[in-house]
Amino acid sequence: MAVQKPGVKVLVVDDEPIIVESIKDYFQDLNITGFADPALALRSLKSDFFDIVLVDYRMPGLSGLDLLIEARRLSAYRFGILLTAYADKDLLRQFINQNLIQKVLEKPLDLEELGRVLENAIVECERARADQAEVEELKRDYQKLMADPGSVLSRVVGANAGIAVSMERAQQFANTDENVLLTGETGTGKELFTRVIHGCSRRKNGPLVKINCGAIPESLIESELFGSSRGAFSGAYKDRKGKIEEADGGTLFLDEVSELKLELQSRLLHVVQDKTVERVGSNRPIRVDFRLIAASNRNLQEESEKGSFRKDLYFRLATLHLHLPPLRERKDDIPLLVDHFLDVFCRELNRRRPGIDAQVLSRLVEYPWPGNVRELENTLKRALIMTDPQAKTLGESAFEGVLVPREKSVDSIDQALDLICRQLQDGSALLDTVEDKIIEAVLRRAGGSVMEAVRQSGIPKDRFYRLAKRQPVSTTGP
Repeated sequence: MAVQKPGVKVLVVDDEPIIVESIKDYFQDLNITGFADPALALRSLKSDFFDIVLVDYRMPGLSGLDLLIEARRLSAYRFGILLTAYADKDLLRQFINQNLIQKVLEKPLDLEELGRVLENAIVECERARADQAEVEELKRDYQKLMADPGSVLSRVVGANAGIAVSMERAQQFANTDENVLLTGETGTGKELFTRVIHGCSRRKNGPLVKINCGAIPESLIESELFGSSRGAFSGAYKDRKGKIEEADGGTLFLDEVSELKLELQSRLLHVVQDKTVERVGSNRPIRVDFRLIAASNRNLQEESEKGSFRKDLYFRLATLHLHLPPLRERKDDIPLLVDHFLDVFCRELNRRRPGIDAQVLSRLVEYPWPGNVRELENTLKRALIMTDPQAKTLGESAFEGVLVPREKSVDSIDQALDLICRQLQDGSALLDTVEDKIIEAVLRRAGGSVMEAVRQSGIPKDRFYRLAKRQPVSTTGP
């Protein structure tokens, strides 16, 4: 039987040379490399890539399991086939759960059956190759964009069509001076896209001035934005520029603009319309040349309909609108982001780059990431810090709090509440302890930022601070 795919590379490893030779003779139209010595096969895997690997389980010196684990760590093959005379269910489950094989064939080997398996494997490999080619094309497109010396696109990682469209639109926006509104959940990269737009614009050599409207106390936000004149209030001993004036000739980034009170929204509207600013305590207008980018994790159109955000300001801010998709809607980006952050953090920590268990990576892709890219970034940094620097692989234990053991996972709020109630009733948990754990989990998923935890959960910030006083938790925020 002939399988007509000479471009497909197949590796056959069996300590019985007659099996290796019979497979090569039977499938002469395939590009097959065969070894009776698994150590020699491993050496080949370190320097070459194979579409399909066919491995015997029981071999002297190096078992099929050990060989496949190392080959997967090296990303040296796509499709794994196991040959075995031992139908051990636990053994097979171990191979499959670690994503080492896709098919099992029992000995004595039926070559016609192997032919059918290889045909299916080739189809899978060609599909994977086409997907990889698409990813490579996107990477080449990004590399072209990175050729602009003023660009910050080198920090943008992702191959999903959603993020690619966002990148293209951001570059289009960079060519104008119109106001831009960025929306999306916390952690989706609104500040990063602001840097992209600014870095690709004619204002790239001017300042990029950021102010988080939700992180500054109400009593200070007005003077922070608009500046103040000498004698305007107690302690104002001299004239002081606000963030709007500091952005002259560049870009002003108003993060969490929805947190501004209505009276400040009115003042901001006049600034946006006239491009002039009056400092607190002065009625002298100062002309400012700036480009405005505003961001919010709320739906400002809905907020304007409810009356909590001025409609006229919303229309001014949203001249150009870019919505950034959450990480759970672009799961194909997660493996790329994992590789990127591991490379970055290993350089920062001056340690060897570990691999990541295939099953763990699969579960990271499945995880909904409510904190988006920022949560993934913090999770990976914590995993590296908590793992022995000599470890070759990041396993499940490195991701405690994210990869909940499957047998303990819950599928709904009702199930979670039912579990908590049972523990309260049988005395294995106290109400205060449950509350503390919920607060701590929300804070951890917000990257340790109290303000972000408050925004994501709606829980008053004093409850987070009370927990921090009772036990040490790394927090940031006002």
